[in-house]
Amino acid sequence: MNRPGRTLNALALGIAIFSTPQISPQISSVPPYTPTHQVSGVIRIWGSPQMDGLLHRYEEGFQKVQPSVRFENTLKSTITGVAGVYTGRADIALLGREIWPIEAQAFQSVTGHPPIAIEIATGAYDVPKATYALMILVNRSNPVASLSTFQLDRIFGNTRYKPIRSWGDLGLRGVWARRNIHLYGFSADNDKSLIFSRLIFKRSTGWNCKLREYSNSIDDNARDAGDLIAQAVAKDPAGIGISNIHYATQAVKVLALSTQESESPVAPTRDNIASRRYPLFRAVYMVIDRGDDNPGQSTVLEFLHYVLSGQGQEDAGNERTYLPLTPKITQEQLRLLDAR
Repeated sequence: MNRPGRTLNALALGIAIFSTPQISPQISSVPPYTPTHQVSGVIRIWGSPQMDGLLHRYEEGFQKVQPSVRFENTLKSTITGVAGVYTGRADIALLGREIWPIEAQAFQSVTGHPPIAIEIATGAYDVPKATYALMILVNRSNPVASLSTFQLDRIFGNTRYKPIRSWGDLGLRGVWARRNIHLYGFSADNDKSLIFSRLIFKRSTGWNCKLREYSNSIDDNARDAGDLIAQAVAKDPAGIGISNIHYATQAVKVLALSTQESESPVAPTRDNIASRRYPLFRAVYMVIDRGDDNPGQSTVLEFLHYVLSGQGQEDAGNERTYLPLTPKITQEQLRLLDAR
């Protein structure tokens, strides 16, 4: 769904949100896949149906060099993936979000060791239902242009360390100084809220109780929670929300963010998310069992080496929903995959 005025909003921000991502140099510097040996057998994959397109590209590319491998995909829901692996019904869990602590705990309780969660791509830039990067929206009339992640902690979190509860607390003057900040976000049990709290809350013990929570609507005009949040901010000059540029209109603007490591605000462009300079990026994963009694482990590991190769990341770039990993991240994931 393309929101009216989306392109105009991007232009008003003065950032190249819709520029073609410059990812080819990144992919070309990722080492190509070279088979360590020929493998065979069936790889059973359970998990996210939203990732079917990306998975299909990975599988097709791998079978060109490993033709004796077949795949059996059962893509009903991300929530089935990890359980499929620790019960022995699947070899790989395909996760359209971060692994939840309760899933990792259940895995270790059953197998006696933790799962291995491998990042296979960076999350989407602006594609709904595809683990998109989180972005901070304010009303177009708001003079704020950027915030720090520390300020977000004090705005959205339940903190006793100098909480930010009014726009005056952020240094705004005049009528803005007296306006309380109105918070809009996803329901607290939503995966987007879970990763936001993990990335942002350092001094906070939980969410600010003033947060207005949104879930996907189920009426005849069904809309994503991200859309509902953006619409609420558009109507509220004092509002601030967690959503995505996909839902933005001319009535809102998307803020740049700074971190302790990067004091200069970073705009949420596609390139900045692909490079992970923007702090609220997300990733998608494959989870495996590295137990010594796993009979098909060599075939699974060979497939994951393909996914993390130049060819595999080119598949991700060509699929154009998710974003390829940087060379640094691919090397980190290969070390994790090969660790004994």
